[in-house]
Amino acid sequence: MRKADQSGSRPKTVRISRGAKRRGDTRALARGRDVSRAIPWRRIARGLGVAAFCLLIGGTLGAAVKVGWTWVTTSPRFAVKTVVVRTGPKVAEREVRMLAGVKEGDNIFSFRLAGCVEAIEIHPWVKRASVMRELPDRVVIDVVEREARAVIALGALYYVDQDGEVFKKALPGEKLDFPTLTGITLKEVVERAPGVEGLIRQGLELCGLAAKSAILPADEVSEVRLDRTFGAILVRAGDGMRVRFGTGGFSEKWLRMERSLAELGPDAAKVAELDLNYES
Repeated sequence: MRKADQSGSRPKTVRISRGAKRRGDTRALARGRDVSRAIPWRRIARGLGVAAFCLLIGGTLGAAVKVGWTWVTTSPRFAVKTVVVRTGPKVAEREVRMLAGVKEGDNIFSFRLAGCVEAIEIHPWVKRASVMRELPDRVVIDVVEREARAVIALGALYYVDQDGEVFKKALPGEKLDFPTLTGITLKEVVERAPGVEGLIRQGLELCGLAAKSAILPADEVSEVRLDRTFGAILVRAGDGMRVRFGTGGFSEKWLRMERSLAELGPDAAKVAELDLNYES
């Protein structure tokens, strides 16, 4: 709107915000002030008050949590009284306790569960481990051991577990009465070369079939040769008879081999090689 003064000078322009129109802020209009730019001090003050209150509450809660945590980590109520270790014949209880680093008298919150598990699983015969707190004073450690199913020749002999993982070098005096897998290099295993895991699984499958066989039991299998081109070749201990299994269908081929050896009877000892890579 335009307002003319009495002196006849040019009319003065006054800006009117929409808010001022709605509120009827005549004083601001009279002074010609842009109401839309007025600072809402009351709202700012209220906002600062809410923020201060939130900071006060947050600080109080933080202090309470800190006091509570200090209490549970120092209170005798949460001192460990019992450490239960469930393990197998390969991994001794004392080894598990030492690796976990948990002992009676420790505060039950003074250690990380994940850290204990990682430390225990360093042991070569440990497949996996779990550590649990049972409040207020009991810790339970469970260990699942690896099961050696074969040894593999990689310059030295190494154990292979139930999942085909090469996990430990065999030491003097350790049990070695397993079939020996050959045809793979240490470099291929370390670098996980393509096809290596599949070859090892083939060897383990044949070892498993031998473990259940009365015709050619595992203790009569000296070697399982693993070849990318020709597949698996089983070698019998004593006479060195070779049985060619190829790359698959081992269960059916094993049955054919058992039937053939049973039919040959005493003459089976004269057989130098059986090739099972044909259709029956």
